[in-house]
Amino acid sequence: MSFSSMVKDELFKFHDKSRHCNIAELSAVLLACGKFFYKDSKAYIKVQTENKYAAFKCCNLIKELFDCDCEVFLRSSYGNKRNILYFVGIFKQKDVFNILNATGIIDDSIIMNTVNTVTIGSICCKRAFIRGAFISTGSLCNPERNYHLEFVESSLEFAESLKNIINSFSVESKVIKRKKYYVVYIKEGEQIVELLNIMSAYKALMDLENVRIIKDVRNNVNRIVNCETANLNKVVLASVKQREEIEYIQNTVGLSYLPKQLEEIALLRLRYPDFSLKELGEMVVPPVGKSGVNHRLKKIINIAENLREEIYYGRTKS
Repeated sequence: MSFSSMVKDELFKFHDKSRHCNIAELSAVLLACGKFFYKDSKAYIKVQTENKYAAFKCCNLIKELFDCDCEVFLRSSYGNKRNILYFVGIFKQKDVFNILNATGIIDDSIIMNTVNTVTIGSICCKRAFIRGAFISTGSLCNPERNYHLEFVESSLEFAESLKNIINSFSVESKVIKRKKYYVVYIKEGEQIVELLNIMSAYKALMDLENVRIIKDVRNNVNRIVNCETANLNKVVLASVKQREEIEYIQNTVGLSYLPKQLEEIALLRLRYPDFSLKELGEMVVPPVGKSGVNHRLKKIINIAENLREEIYYGRTKS
């Protein structure tokens, strides 16, 4: 089971005791997956989806809230691959009108197909509405690979309404168009955690938080290792440069050419090429600090460079 399916399974099993919250959740499922017909005092509701959670959540809520007959039927569809379609239909006029009126989908006998502000008037109902929307059209990437949560909607108006409801909880979601669909998405891990909390997906929230902690620790370790590696490379390159210059002096005029303090540190660098400046400084008599060792080695490098110039120009004149 994918991480997204685990979230939907948890939300599907979550049951709100408040009737108004259940109506808000049903409203989201119907608006996301349903089709409505109303003409000449005749009406019906059809929900057709490949998402079993949306179909069974819709059916269960209708049964509970309106005490009417409702079943989920399975159909097969053939295309590039075989898919199972879940179908819910309500055709009894009294039941249809009760459902559409209660969810705010009908207003003054006109099908609005929009989010009714009365249906989501309270914070708890907004939470339930988002929960119903995610069960119907939401998905969440495996957080071990990427942080990305989205709702894929066929209506721009519904996508914008859903975005505004989510953003009312200080969660920053955005809408983009992808082919013929409108996608409400969130890409920040912390924001996704907050939305899972809003939807009451507490187990998924803890699982995602554990993944985030592990990823943060791993990233911090990698940063430290990279930093240490970079510093080590700098030390190695500096040591190589220092030894090259010392060996040049040794092979041309001899290390006795250097002042006593510089000759001492030059010999130590040749003998201990892998030692740090601090370790070299502790071996000097009397000991000196890192800056002192670095200062002496820089002097040696300058002497080597000056010696090169003198030898070069001496040979040129001769």
